[in-house]
Amino acid sequence: MLALAAVLPAGLRAQGAIDPNVAPRAAALEREGERPMAIDLLGRYLATAPDDGRAWLQLGRFYLFDARDWHLHGHRGDPDGPLYLDFAATALDQAVRLSVDSGVVFRGVTEVDRALVSLEDSGWDAARYAGARPDLPAMPAFIVELGTNLLASCPSGGVLLTGSELEAVSVWYGSLARAPLDILPVRPDLYATDSLYRQRIAALMGVDPSLPVQRALAAVAVNRAVCLSPTTDVAAAPALAWVPFRMVRVSRPAPASSDALSVAELLKASRQDGSPWVRDVRGVYDSAARYNALLCSSLLPFFGDTPPPACRP
Repeated sequence: MLALAAVLPAGLRAQGAIDPNVAPRAAALEREGERPMAIDLLGRYLATAPDDGRAWLQLGRFYLFDARDWHLHGHRGDPDGPLYLDFAATALDQAVRLSVDSGVVFRGVTEVDRALVSLEDSGWDAARYAGARPDLPAMPAFIVELGTNLLASCPSGGVLLTGSELEAVSVWYGSLARAPLDILPVRPDLYATDSLYRQRIAALMGVDPSLPVQRALAAVAVNRAVCLSPTTDVAAAPALAWVPFRMVRVSRPAPASSDALSVAELLKASRQDGSPWVRDVRGVYDSAARYNALLCSSLLPFFGDTPPPACRP
């Protein structure tokens, strides 16, 4: 395992030439199940070429994967999950410093994963009020806007299921602007695979933690709204009469709300920013329109000549 010193800033080390092939080689090793070897390759390389931002990004992502494996393996192992997150943050800070696209987003994902550890260790209040560290770079506004729109689509007191990492990070950052947060975000994939997460979330929802996710959500829906985000896997959803409402589907008719949806930041980013995350965020809105045709006549015409497939004649 790579020592922590290998991911610390390397400004005083000898500067070597950047090799654009290293990050792809490391990615190939990781896909072949050789993540430790990939991390070692990146660490040795970055010790001599510390200005390769894409290699730092790759290294940070691999440490994020290690932290998630720690959760899946019963929260056992050395290093533990929080230390892997420290490694990830250090590497991703270098990617941000070098202005690598996606560095800011994955740095934010690291903080969301820290909040997950807080939830599992100390409960919902600890995770709820942890917030983002003040010295972090700002998450792109169009991603925060997505989270705000998703939260505004779920009725007060509801349980909001998120289906992708992008939705999860956007909702977490969007929730930082909502006080108090009265919507419980739930990740069905973690509920099914992470025992501590399941225990904490089941207690918050007031259901038996031994119930599988579908039956647990069916029990929750008796007393509170359950909301499915656009990319939530329908396999996690109980057989209920889902009703489209704004960007989500809800388990019961939703009351009217004064919160307005907006894509102003996404439109701005689509004109000024070449980030692939613009496309990915746009994909979430496209998915929402598949379930709610009303979006075609209200929110989504702002997309002009390129409406979502569900809105095309």
